[in-house]
Amino acid sequence: MNLNQLYYFKKLAELEHYTQASRELFITQPSLSGSISSLEEELGIALFQHHGRNIKLTKYGKGFYQYVCSALTELEKGIEKAREKSGSYGGVIDLGCIPTLIGDFLPVAINDYLKNVDSKTKFNIFQGMTLDVIEGIESEKYDVGFCSYIENKQNLEFHPIMAQELILLVNNNHPLAEKDSICLKELSGYPLITYRQSLPIGKTISKYLKTNHLKALYAYDDEISIGGVISNTDNAAITAKTPFLYQFSGLKIIKLDIPLDARLIYMVYNKDSYHTLHVNAFISYVLENECNLP
Repeated sequence: MNLNQLYYFKKLAELEHYTQASRELFITQPSLSGSISSLEEELGIALFQHHGRNIKLTKYGKGFYQYVCSALTELEKGIEKAREKSGSYGGVIDLGCIPTLIGDFLPVAINDYLKNVDSKTKFNIFQGMTLDVIEGIESEKYDVGFCSYIENKQNLEFHPIMAQELILLVNNNHPLAEKDSICLKELSGYPLITYRQSLPIGKTISKYLKTNHLKALYAYDDEISIGGVISNTDNAAITAKTPFLYQFSGLKIIKLDIPLDARLIYMVYNKDSYHTLHVNAFISYVLENECNLP
């Protein structure tokens, strides 16, 4: 028996519906069902019984619910007292984030949360590439991360929150600089550069280039590196349109025929980890108020 199981049990007892409870707990329904089954097996009693399409507590579950509520209430009081004494009464949330969101999306989201939800919450922000953020989430170094999607991470929950447009970048002396938009197939014969294929965004761009029989030099980690190269060479780059590009003068951004949602940024957290009330409140707020998808 662990603390997560008790929180899951309490929420399910209150909502009497697996789908709704799993949604509010930010876990999958099979994860919730498995957790409750393990709890029932350990206790040796049935806590719930089916009631039409919903469920309800058994008489044993009702008795257990009273004790769980009492225990969790006392635990949360203790946590708040400890935080009050440590000077972090409003709670602390550790965030891992890819660099491109630190200049625009993340400050706005945090500021909105502090204004509208809890002005006492403290945020620690750690910058890293997607793989670094994912590692931090899995090791519980970070409570919440903002990065690209990574496959085969069954313990992690990914929610798309925004899209970054993929564009063609050239300098003002490039032959294509006179264009405002262009199709990928028209880039045949032009030297192209883009991100490393080990990065999620590099893999995404590679897929579109291969579909159009285009080749590129996959050698860069970020928009700063790409912007610097394009400023001083005759290459063209396929890159995400981020604030990092605006520090360079003499560059031309050209629209491509790539879907606006090709490059998605996700909020990610470990669904198997215990999250404080502050972390859950921040997750809920971002999902309800800060998502900007095409």
